[in-house]
Amino acid sequence: MINIQTTGGACGAVVSGIDLSKDLTDDIMSDLTKALYDHRCLIIKNQEITKDTYYQFAKQWGDLIRHVLDYLRMPGYPEMMAIGNTEEKDKDDAVRNGAAVWHTDGSYIEDPTTVTMLHAIKIPKTGGETLIADMVQAYESLEPSLKSKVDTLTAKHYYGRAQFDEDEHEPVPIRTKQQAETNEICEKPLVLKHPVSGHKALYAVAHSPFQINGMTEEETQGFLAQLKSHATQPRFVYAHRYEVGDILIFDTLSTMHRAKEQMDAAETPEADNARLLWRLSTKGSPLIYRK
Repeated sequence: MINIQTTGGACGAVVSGIDLSKDLTDDIMSDLTKALYDHRCLIIKNQEITKDTYYQFAKQWGDLIRHVLDYLRMPGYPEMMAIGNTEEKDKDDAVRNGAAVWHTDGSYIEDPTTVTMLHAIKIPKTGGETLIADMVQAYESLEPSLKSKVDTLTAKHYYGRAQFDEDEHEPVPIRTKQQAETNEICEKPLVLKHPVSGHKALYAVAHSPFQINGMTEEETQGFLAQLKSHATQPRFVYAHRYEVGDILIFDTLSTMHRAKEQMDAAETPEADNARLLWRLSTKGSPLIYRK
């Protein structure tokens, strides 16, 4: 029987009593989607599933997305990425630690990412957490005058164009002309009303925004830094420590996230510091809402 309990942290709920290889029904998807929009992120425990089953589960959340950086795509599964430090590509520091920066998946795409999920295949003995910032709480706690101001603003976005803090790693780089051309500048509001739940959240105030419309470059950087600092306070952030078999799902329209810390490359896939997560992202609404 499915069981959903809060993490006890800033956001998130833990889901147990479900086997995604055989238990997925419309009723379960209805429970999961409601829980996601209520809690911003879900941790589904103890899943031993194949890549194909994982694909089919992800498709229930929307249309699968192929990342603009095509060299990160998994052979045979172009919408999936292997995130961690165990593969040949992960010897590159920029690739391995490209997620060690606050960001919102797909904020730089006109049709934005709505859900991202990470399936834990290998976890290090220490570290390896993912941080999730609840942007609904962050928005709701703004001073009234600042809330009124931010409600009216829009920003231009481009992959990796924002300013980064000293403890953050530069994002995974764009390497080809085709990748750059695929990644066009787009505009997004700084406050987004969720298309399903209707709640309002600060949206993508880090990684990709580089120009707030109506502000100078200096004003833009100062204002974005203020919003980012506010939204990533510990009171709004849940740190997920993975166990093998976890599937961490987050509502990308209502959160930001990052790897807690930078990683060294694992000498072997079985090393104590080895970390491997399968990542899938979707756009659009879950299929349960399209029926």
